[in-house]
Amino acid sequence: MTIRMILFTKPYVTIEHNPELACITQHWKGFAKSEEFRQGIEKSVEAFRQTRSNKIISNTKDFAVVKKEDTDWVATQVTPLLVQLGLKYMAFIIPSSAFTKISVDNFKSKADDAVQIRYFDDQEKAKAWLESVDTAVAMG
Repeated sequence: MTIRMILFTKPYVTIEHNPELACITQHWKGFAKSEEFRQGIEKSVEAFRQTRSNKIISNTKDFAVVKKEDTDWVATQVTPLLVQLGLKYMAFIIPSSAFTKISVDNFKSKADDAVQIRYFDDQEKAKAWLESVDTAVAMG
């Protein structure tokens, strides 16, 4: 049984914590203005800090385009903070929109050195990967 706690919800994002996986999950949907997107990211950081997680799943499958300035901000300002807080792994659920995928790719190109990032087409595959990295770390 998976325990999930909803920590923040708005029409454009829901942020959950999965304590079994030490993971924060962002479910992005529709369109978010720049300030809304940044609020969702800031709430994610707050949740990450409070829960002492080390993984994030960012489900962008149903999300609209994000401005390049906003993905740059996440990659250059937010990700280094998350790494300091213990972020090791990030899984993206691939967006339906080719334009949104460009936003994700922009983030990945700037953040991939500090964090292991993988793409998936559904959340169960992302969770399986995150569970496997925990097993690999535990085995040495």
